[in-house]
Amino acid sequence: MSELNIRKWLSNITDTIETKDLKAHMELVSENVAVYGMPSGNVLSYADWRTRRQSEFKRNLLKSVTYRNLKVKTFGLRRLIFDIEEIMDGSNGDMAIINKQVVLEEEQDNLWRVVEETIKNWKFIKGRKTN
Repeated sequence: MSELNIRKWLSNITDTIETKDLKAHMELVSENVAVYGMPSGNVLSYADWRTRRQSEFKRNLLKSVTYRNLKVKTFGLRRLIFDIEEIMDGSNGDMAIINKQVVLEEEQDNLWRVVEETIKNWKFIKGRKTN
């Protein structure tokens, strides 16, 4: 069941980005989330994540997000840890490929949310504008 929960969460993230549904997207993120390993050295919070995603949606900067190379590391009753490669396609043709570890927890309302992400490495590819 653990891999199914992960794949469902990844699919929901992808769908909410495609539909630019900020409310549904943020339902997948814990209010206590922390994102480590940002190129700036900063740790992103829930408010940071929401502000960033809201800006991307409003300005139509993010075309899509896809995932590959799922490696489940740890699973428990209410916590799942996995490595994943995230590919973010920008509307301007730029692409970011991010290798990260994700920690999901089933919170009190029985919804799985990301509580922590650690970026291990990333690559930025400058591209041409696509439709």
